[in-house]
Amino acid sequence: MIVKEIYSKGNEYGEGEYYSIFVDKKHALSAGSGQPEDSTLRRDLSFVFNVPHLLRKAYEAGVAGEQFEIIQEDGD
Repeated sequence: MIVKEIYSKGNEYGEGEYYSIFVDKKHALSAGSGQPEDSTLRRDLSFVFNVPHLLRKAYEAGVAGEQFEIIQEDGD
């Protein structure tokens, strides 16, 4: 399993900041700076609902003996 995380810091005010995770080249989740009033679980923070699935997938990959690699990339 190859996990690639991409992080962009954005500008000095945090605008344009984002974080994305790809698992085996498929998009898994993203989070970014948004409007504070939109930071709810059903809007900007909905990516949290993907976390249990990703944990299960990583666990199953480990049980199957797959290698686990994390690649970090700067999105700037």
